[in-house]
Amino acid sequence: MKKSAYLKRMFEKYGNEITVHPKYKKEYQVKGLIRPLSFKNLPFSNEIGIPFDHTDDGGYLYLGPVEYRIDRELEEIKLEQDDVLYLVTKSRAVFLQNEPIYVCAVLQKVITS
Repeated sequence: MKKSAYLKRMFEKYGNEITVHPKYKKEYQVKGLIRPLSFKNLPFSNEIGIPFDHTDDGGYLYLGPVEYRIDRELEEIKLEQDDVLYLVTKSRAVFLQNEPIYVCAVLQKVITS
C-alpha cells in the first residue's frame, strides 16, 4: 500500500469538506485540514514541509490528499471551508522516498466587503 493511502484515509476520517475553486476549471470537493499558521517554537519550515520560509503570524495552512495536486495549478486557486474563502499563496507536494504523500499550502483569508 502506498504511503499516501494512509494519509488519504486520515483526511477522509478527520478532514473537513473543502471546496477547491480553480480559476478556469470546475470547482470540486476534497477532505483536508485548514488551520491557523503559526511558527513560534517550530523547526525550520522546510523540515515540516511548509512551502516557504514564513515567520510572521497570520495566514493559514492547508493539508490535503495528494490526489488533488493544487500545487500544479498555474493560475490563481482558492479554497473554501465553512463559507470562508482563502487564496492559495504558495503550495507544494511533500515527498517521502520520492513518492508524493500529501499537499500543503499557505493560505490568506479573502476579505470580502
